[in-house]
Amino acid sequence: MIKNLNPLNKTSGISIFSGEVSPFKQVIFVVAVGVVLMGLTELLPQSPRMERTNSMPWTVASAMLLFFALANSVLAFSVKDGNKYWLYSMMSYAVLFITVSSLAYLVSGVGMDEAGSFRWIFLVFTFGYLILLSIVNLIRFFVALSKRSDEIKKQNEGVP
Repeated sequence: MIKNLNPLNKTSGISIFSGEVSPFKQVIFVVAVGVVLMGLTELLPQSPRMERTNSMPWTVASAMLLFFALANSVLAFSVKDGNKYWLYSMMSYAVLFITVSSLAYLVSGVGMDEAGSFRWIFLVFTFGYLILLSIVNLIRFFVALSKRSDEIKKQNEGVP
C-alpha cells in the first residue's frame, strides 16, 4: 500500500537538496534529453521559416544550456564543497556547450551564425549562468556566515 501521496506532506523526506548530484551526471542527462528533443524536432513538421533556416536543433541546444544552468544552480545549494562544485560545473558547462553545439550542427547541417542569432543567445546564457552560480555561492556564504554568528552568540549567552 502506498502512503504519503500528499505533496504537501513534509515527512516524506524526499528533497532535491537531500543529496549531491555531480555536474557531469547532470550533463549526461541534459545531453540525452537534447538528443531526444532534436530527434523529435526532425520528425515533426516545422513552420516554413524554421524549414528555411533549419534552426530548430540550435533552439533545442540553447534550451538545453538554459535548463542546465538553472538546474545546476539550484542543485548547488546541496553540495558541501562549493569550490569543487564550481570547478566541476564550469568544466561540465564547457563540455555541454561543445556537445550540444556539435550535435546541433550535425543534425541541422547549418552553422551557428547561419542559423540566426544563436551566438548571442549562447553568450547571454553563458554569462547569465556565471552570474546565477555566483549568486548561489554568495547566498551560501551568507548562510554560513549567519550560522557562525548564531553559534558565537549562543556560546556568549551560555557564559556568565
